Amino acid sequence: MPLPQLMPLLAAVALAPCPAGVKAQLDGLYRWHGAGQELRGPIELKSQQSRFTAELYQKLRRAYGLDQASGRFVDFDLFSGTQVGTFGAKVLAGLRNRPLEAPHQLRYQLVRGPAGSWKIADIVYSHPAGFRLSSYLAELLAPQP
Repeated sequence: MPLPQLMPLLAAVALAPCPAGVKAQLDGLYRWHGAGQELRGPIELKSQQSRFTAELYQKLRRAYGLDQASGRFVDFDLFSGTQVGTFGAKVLAGLRNRPLEAPHQLRYQLVRGPAGSWKIADIVYSHPAGFRLSSYLAELLAPQP
């Protein structure tokens, strides 16, 4: 089949509406994340376990459990892709004396889990292009020589 015949099909798939279950997972994640920004101490991820695939959840749990004194720890906000905390899913402010940068865009990869529920399998950050949460966590958690 020639490529031009495939193009409309791909465009139609890309424009399909987001399933309600996907929107509910991400909305719930950001409600939890936003509410937790004011709390001090370790991230309490257990309540969000059902939002993630088992593999990603285990990596997140282990990564958040690392001791900062070891020099190996989560060094940015995983759910915004920024170095600072996030009080909303849309960051609009820039830093003083610096031009306003485009907002960080995150692409979530979800898979359909048991009983048709959607699970977050990975996050792809726009900066640097193609930077993946799963790759970051794998490197962070890899045994050190």
